[in-house]
Amino acid sequence: MAEPDREAYEAAERLVREAHARAEEAARAAEANTPPNGWAGPRPSAPAVPDFAALFALVDAAKDTLPPELLRQVADALRELLIALRAVLDYSIDRLEPGQEPPSATVEDIPIS
Repeated sequence: MAEPDREAYEAAERLVREAHARAEEAARAAEANTPPNGWAGPRPSAPAVPDFAALFALVDAAKDTLPPELLRQVADALRELLIALRAVLDYSIDRLEPGQEPPSATVEDIPIS
């Protein structure tokens, strides 16, 4: 009865060794595919910020063909766009700076008579 138990033990031990060897191979393969920083992935192909060069080229090409009043309106619209973009950037920068909390509004209790 001791002999069949020995064969089962050896078979189980062989399976454990094979599984361990496969796990080590998989770990080495995964290590070869790990980015240098461990967390860095491939960079996206599309830029995160839109390219305004086409818009500026269109305005530059149209500036000689547009009437002066329409050209002034386009320039005003572009100025407003740039002011809005600056406001968004200022707001984002203010939120990113550490240690600065937004100013809190002081609340005053006004009795109603």
